[in-house]
Amino acid sequence: MDYVTEPQTDASLDTADAAVSSAALRDEAGANELAEAARKVLKRLGNAGRTAATASYKVSHYDIPVAVAGGGALLFNARTRSLILLSDAEAKAYRALGPSAFSAGSVSDKLLLQALVSGGHVVGATVNELATVRSAYENGRAAKNALTLTIAPTMACNFGCGYCFQGAAKPTSKMTPEVQDAILAFVKARPDLKFLTVVWYGGEPLMGRDALYRLSDRLISYCDKRKINYSAGIVSNAWFLDAEVSSQLYSRRIKWAQVTVDGDRATHDKMRPLTSGHGTFDRIIENIGATLDETPLSIGIRINVGASNVEKASALLDSFAEAGFTKRGSFSVYFAPIEASTPESGSAFDEKLARADFNARVLELETKAQRLGLAGIRKAPGGFSGMCVAASNGGYVISGNGDVHKCWETTHDPSKRVGTIFEPDTLGESVNASLWQEWTPFDNDICSQCKILPMCGGHCAHRFIYGGPDQNALPCPSWKWNTAEYIFSRAKDLGVVRADQWMPEEASCVAMQAGARHSPVSLQLAQLRVLDRVSVRHGRDIGHSALFEREPDRERSA
Repeated sequence: MDYVTEPQTDASLDTADAAVSSAALRDEAGANELAEAARKVLKRLGNAGRTAATASYKVSHYDIPVAVAGGGALLFNARTRSLILLSDAEAKAYRALGPSAFSAGSVSDKLLLQALVSGGHVVGATVNELATVRSAYENGRAAKNALTLTIAPTMACNFGCGYCFQGAAKPTSKMTPEVQDAILAFVKARPDLKFLTVVWYGGEPLMGRDALYRLSDRLISYCDKRKINYSAGIVSNAWFLDAEVSSQLYSRRIKWAQVTVDGDRATHDKMRPLTSGHGTFDRIIENIGATLDETPLSIGIRINVGASNVEKASALLDSFAEAGFTKRGSFSVYFAPIEASTPESGSAFDEKLARADFNARVLELETKAQRLGLAGIRKAPGGFSGMCVAASNGGYVISGNGDVHKCWETTHDPSKRVGTIFEPDTLGESVNASLWQEWTPFDNDICSQCKILPMCGGHCAHRFIYGGPDQNALPCPSWKWNTAEYIFSRAKDLGVVRADQWMPEEASCVAMQAGARHSPVSLQLAQLRVLDRVSVRHGRDIGHSALFEREPDRERSA
């Protein structure tokens, strides 16, 4: 049995790296090593993660076993992120525990039981794991000492990407000094603030970089005086991201930039041209190289994958490797599906790959990216991946005109704003605000019964609130589709299993180890539950069609 735990970033679920070889576990020294690893796990999990010695146990609901060729199984727990490789005999003993409660005395292999308890694979028979996960989620959601602001100094953009969820018609105005003043006042009004994170967004934020520079300087000055931890990043198309601009950004504590490149030159230039129709690939690659060579700014490449470019993504990885980007600075890649997440998503309706096809292809691309040094070893998500700006009480998206939203996928639509930065005391009063406040992943069976809920947390609140049937953009993340593949890949990366031990019949699209996935029907049912609660809160019926017809000013005055 090999015992491994994943490192985490979420304090409520933080664990330590630990690995114990199978042979070592069968002697006293090995047992002591395992006990020490377990103590580290339990110390960082805190009381919520502890399972004290008890007469009766049960297998954790969040355990996901993956059989391996030659006998044995990988055992992953989504709540603790513990990963164990069981021998064939140990796997049989584990499976024999079944779904019902069992006594400690019924397990003859005491070391196996100790490892299972230590990693959270086995918990006390009376433990309510769902309540523990929900408590961690709600505590994170309600944290008052942290604020995340996604700020768009302009919604203007010089690119004409056909699949953009913001649509083709974008305003060209830039953030005024009055809006900047109001944002600073909004931050100053939080006496308990200890952490401020800013993500610069657009449109293309560097088209409004004068406002970006000025507001950054003012926010940093205030945070330094108050000893508030300040961090920042930027999402940019990189047209303006030359070495000089990158240096200006880094001097303002913007440590990372996300840049989208969608294939080789011909493919990318077709999918992400300038609004004039001219290509953008060469200038982006030139700017990335200069930034890596001359500044410490980290570059993370997002590759949007759809029907027309999936065959070109592999060649793009070769191009990045040949350019030596990883040797020139901090550089990495990741993949995302092209999805029609809003009615304005244009060509995304035609570009969308079936989720099973997308996840199968992306698994291949991720493996190649890792082999080329463009991506690190796979890890389970830290904390709740669904604890985004939209779901957090301390997260807001602010447009250049001062409109305040909860999600950047609504910034192009004023009817979905939750208020204005000039009236901060009313941000929680609108129907739109209530939709976000009332949403929870714990009120629908698909999420609440999901085995990766402690990692996912619903993944995308926007899909639950505004995801219309015509968009067909479902919320379940890649981990839900590639559960077994990711678990096996992580174990392979750590040297716990070999590639030839993978069993194709364990593929998650077939076995669905994490449970049922959301469908358009289940998504609509979850939306209706939110609407029912919002209707009660506002004393009138908020129908499903109102999600796409409402004017916020009328709602606020009603």
